[in-house]
Amino acid sequence: MPRYFFNIRDGHDLDEDEEGIELPDLEAARAEALATVEELRDELADAGNIELEITDETGRRLLTVPFFRGGQGGRRR
Repeated sequence: MPRYFFNIRDGHDLDEDEEGIELPDLEAARAEALATVEELRDELADAGNIELEITDETGRRLLTVPFFRGGQGGRRR
């Protein structure tokens, strides 16, 4: 199973996920990211332009999920 990493980017800094999580595919990783954003949204309300980015084991960015922008779900990079 592939391993996906969920990094938090605030426009300037990057908080890297060093462990990652094994999931069956990118759609499962997207669902995990959306659930994480829902859980953290209130906690990070004062933090500005934050995104949760999903990368693969090579560090390639696959998808970003904004915390506060008016997007629907996530966008592929």
